[in-house]
Amino acid sequence: MQLITPTDPGYDQARRVRNARADRRPAAIARCADLADVRTALEHARRHGLPVAVRGGGANVAGWGTCDGGMVIDLGGMKGVEVDPENRLAVAEPGVTWGEFDAATQRHGLAVPGPRNPDVGIAGHTLNGGIGDLSRQYGLTSDNAVFFDLVTADGRQLRASANEHPELFWGLRGGGGNFGVVVRFGFRLHPVAGVTAGPLVHPAAHAPAVLRTARDWLAEAPDEASLVMLLWTAPPLPFIPERLHFERSMVLIPTWFGDPDRTDAVLGPLRHGDPAPVADGIRPMAYTAYQRLLPSPPDVTRQQVYNRGELLPELSDATIDDLLARWATSGPNFSVVLGALGGAIGGAPAGPTAFTHRDAAWFAEICAQWYGDPDSPAHLRPARDGWRALQPVTRGPYVNLLPDPEPEWVRAAYGPEAYERLVRLKTTWDPDNVFRFNANIRPRPEEATHA
Repeated sequence: MQLITPTDPGYDQARRVRNARADRRPAAIARCADLADVRTALEHARRHGLPVAVRGGGANVAGWGTCDGGMVIDLGGMKGVEVDPENRLAVAEPGVTWGEFDAATQRHGLAVPGPRNPDVGIAGHTLNGGIGDLSRQYGLTSDNAVFFDLVTADGRQLRASANEHPELFWGLRGGGGNFGVVVRFGFRLHPVAGVTAGPLVHPAAHAPAVLRTARDWLAEAPDEASLVMLLWTAPPLPFIPERLHFERSMVLIPTWFGDPDRTDAVLGPLRHGDPAPVADGIRPMAYTAYQRLLPSPPDVTRQQVYNRGELLPELSDATIDDLLARWATSGPNFSVVLGALGGAIGGAPAGPTAFTHRDAAWFAEICAQWYGDPDSPAHLRPARDGWRALQPVTRGPYVNLLPDPEPEWVRAAYGPEAYERLVRLKTTWDPDNVFRFNANIRPRPEEATHA
């Protein structure tokens, strides 16, 4: 284990996470190489009374992978991936990113539902539920977890699965990093040979009609199809026509994982509708190439980020109109991402989990990303107003996109029944709330029992 403190060279780089707004100064950063290092770091933190933050990929929008004055258990160096193609299983360590994981599984034509950003770590994404374009076929990332090996707050090592500590297994599939440090994830894999996908670009004037077309298309689309839509000020990416560079525009990225010969039959309403896109980049591609269609912005660790996601049961005309009005009147650093849910997500293919809002048909991500003042009202106010306007129609926030740590929003993310169940689980496994830099489930220590 390498222990980095504020006086060591490289401390400033080591303490940074993907969101520059999380500009925190831990007392120590423990770079762990294996399970033994994790246990040693936890023991060191307990002995010195240090708060504990756990970092996997470091991409969480709320900056949960760091803290002021505490111990950061940095798992970024734990990069092992083992794939068993015959049994369609994979075992991965918590420092693995989705780009690394997909590269390993795609060598065998296999995959598990994961995010659209290959730089995101597997750990937080999985523990908080996990949505991806394969989710309409195969469920959430957490639905495809078959076990978690973890170190608990008191230093014990154990496995949670359907047969071992099943209640803890339930909670880890959506309940976040509240119950321990997961050092190995076991996943069920699925055959994914490739995908037909790509951007459909529209000018801003098309957006009202295209959003409605896409909404109606999703209601009838096969589960092998998915969709993400962006309302943004377009960067100068190769697939954006030059006349739309730095202009408000809309991009649809549909995916089709089924028979390539059926591509036009399935995606035709989006490609050939009225109004038609001004650029069509849909083509067959490797799944790993699809995951890199939207690159990370330059100098990403300097970027201020405030993104929040809400889970919507429907995308009504009124919601569409409100989102468009906010986008049209906000600055160029404000954007909206709408993503398709439904399909297997609603069927809970692995049984009940702590992710409860399974009837949601869409997620809506309200985004503010900028450089400069981290508390800029010009950027924060439109984003906060945007998600607040969705509260009458949302099922609740999506934990992976929850920058607001207040208890009311954590409760809303799970709903009352699941939240109370998570509180009981937290009280059993972490009565002192050692793991609290997360969407925190607060224990009731007076009710604590030995697990």
